[in-house]
Amino acid sequence: MFHKIDLEALAELSGPERAFVSLYLSGPDSLDSLDARIRKVRGLLEENADETEHFEENLKLVRKFLADYDFTAGSLAIFSCWALEFLQGYSFEKEVADLLWIDSSPYIRPLAELQDKYENFVVVLADNTETHVYLVTSATPLEQETVKGHIKNHVRKGGWSQKRYARRRENALDHYAKDVVGVLEELEKRREFEYIVLAGSEETMQAIRAELPQNLIDKLVGAEPVDLHQEGEAWEGVFEVFFEEERRHDRDLWDLIKAESLRSGRAALGPQEVLEAAAVGRVERLLVTRDARIAGQRCRECENLFAEAEENCPVCESDSLFTVDLVEELVELMLLSDAQTEFTDPIGGLSKSGRVAALLRY
Repeated sequence: MFHKIDLEALAELSGPERAFVSLYLSGPDSLDSLDARIRKVRGLLEENADETEHFEENLKLVRKFLADYDFTAGSLAIFSCWALEFLQGYSFEKEVADLLWIDSSPYIRPLAELQDKYENFVVVLADNTETHVYLVTSATPLEQETVKGHIKNHVRKGGWSQKRYARRRENALDHYAKDVVGVLEELEKRREFEYIVLAGSEETMQAIRAELPQNLIDKLVGAEPVDLHQEGEAWEGVFEVFFEEERRHDRDLWDLIKAESLRSGRAALGPQEVLEAAAVGRVERLLVTRDARIAGQRCRECENLFAEAEENCPVCESDSLFTVDLVEELVELMLLSDAQTEFTDPIGGLSKSGRVAALLRY
């Protein structure tokens, strides 16, 4: 599962020149197109003997890994650096774009986007018969516990008999809801999760919601009345609630950054401002559009990073500069400074501001 991949540890790795190969494969069939990409990279590196050597040795390591790996389904990410004697592979279910990337460090942006898009959340599927509590991690629902309800349906009785039945039924529903909330409280002690989505029968959801303590109410983002016998439709509704909350969360962050910027407060807009703030650890939360493709430059001599095109390094005046993915570099800086990176669908004002912005610590 991609949530178990330690991106901070990968961000700390750095090799000489373009010593790392990062390979993303969306499935076993992706291997068929790998040779064409390898030939293209060889042509681009042929003028640099050191980088060519690193690439060829990395290919040997990657090919040996693939030969020993039972790659039959899912996606695969491989990071290899012959110079550091490092090779690590990760398998996961969500599909990624096929990619072969050469750089001085592992290319982790695709994994960072997955981890941001599919944060941990809890799903409670409940009706009067039973409730299933799931922790959804890496977009995969894992059942944690089932709580039995056995709440009887309403029946028509007369006089005092009906009132006694109604009271007993209401008490049973209250106890049932308390048991479900108890499961949620125990789960929160063991695992981190951002949101809770309720789905199922209206009556049962109302009873559970009435018992939730404030800390869990704060995480509740939706209650979807659905027929749990239609399980596929139920899960479609659950994920739509989750993604809508994620979109709302991103818009709220942009509004906060925009408000801070309007009063010259704790905000940075555009690649140059954000990079300058990130370089000294001032960024608290980075917001970047998923479609952002922003080129930066790094100096081979002093390793300084720039957001704007330069003919010579402004620090050491070297003309040995190479192009980098600036978003990737910012993601790494966020991980190393204990800051958050959040990827969003395009937002008009954010796109006009350079597709990257940040809320600052100070």
